Amino acid sequence: MEKAQRILIVDSEADFIEMANRVFSSTFDVSCASTVEEGFKKANRDLPNVIVLGYLKPRGTSRYLANKLAEVDSTKNIPILLVDVRPEEYYRKGWRRGDGFSQNIKGYVWRPINAVELERTVAGILQRAKAGTMNLTEVAEQTEEMLKRIDQLKKLLMPEPEH
Repeated sequence: MEKAQRILIVDSEADFIEMANRVFSSTFDVSCASTVEEGFKKANRDLPNVIVLGYLKPRGTSRYLANKLAEVDSTKNIPILLVDVRPEEYYRKGWRRGDGFSQNIKGYVWRPINAVELERTVAGILQRAKAGTMNLTEVAEQTEEMLKRIDQLKKLLMPEPEH
């Protein structure tokens, strides 16, 4: 039986690709890439329903791929989930604030991300893409999830004071 939806996972880190492949292999036709060239080729060939775009070496390569996909008619409307590096790595690896929102970035999460959160985030992106717009409940849910991630980041960046 052929799976109805396709997903492309693009990342330089094999561990992330393996985790994402496990998460989605039962419900999606999964394709994986670890370079810009491979990701661009597979996106154009497979026309996935969603792309999970992680970190590609060197810095700026993921942004380059997102820009390249946005310039091509066949791929410009494919929703992209950006999985950025940990906040403490931004200056060496990450996207600058706002970089991705000029492309078709429909979701943005930070590492570390667990399987459940990754799956839920992709499901939300696909649901919004299918609906075309978000209703107020979805906006509230997405805002709540983002606030949880902000709290997690605060804990990572500002450890509890020692007593």
